Amino acid sequence: MRLANIQTGCLAFLLLLVTGCVTNPNIRILDPRAKIPVSDLNHWQFNARVAIKTPEENVTASLEWQKDRSLFDFLLSGSFGVTIAHLVQQEDLATLEIPDTDLLTHNDAEQLLNQTLGWEFPIEALSYWIKGQPSGRAGEQLRYDEKGRISSIELDQWHIRFSKYQLYQGYFLPKMIKATHPDISLKVVAKKWVFLE
Repeated sequence: MRLANIQTGCLAFLLLLVTGCVTNPNIRILDPRAKIPVSDLNHWQFNARVAIKTPEENVTASLEWQKDRSLFDFLLSGSFGVTIAHLVQQEDLATLEIPDTDLLTHNDAEQLLNQTLGWEFPIEALSYWIKGQPSGRAGEQLRYDEKGRISSIELDQWHIRFSKYQLYQGYFLPKMIKATHPDISLKVVAKKWVFLE
């Protein structure tokens, strides 16, 4: 009897937690039946494993990325959750936190990364590419697979390949993205997507 009461209490607690998370007005998960085009989904949380190679170093990291339209929080962390780079864009202010360095600021996140890390990293375009969508930048060249999904993109000196599309919260999105550039290569393996209202 005591065990049954404990199990019932635990179940009630879990239900309360889940209900509390879902009904929180600040974090409302999008109903996948809403049929909103994936290109219009600009409020989300994304988790992935990332491998970055440059002429100077190889980095493997976890990526936690939250985006709400033009605002975003991009966190790369290594073993034991140690921050490698934490980039935040708010309105016209971007901040970058990297170990053993003062907080760096600029009005543009891409310029900030370029000036501090030497990476020509199109982070705004990447926020579309990780969804298997074109960024809309001038000169972007697209190729599609037999199912009508983007298989590759070329932009400036970037070459992006998409593979292993999977279903995430009602949308087929690429599981793996490989992006190469003369100065940097990037591999992103998606782990989790959450689309928010």
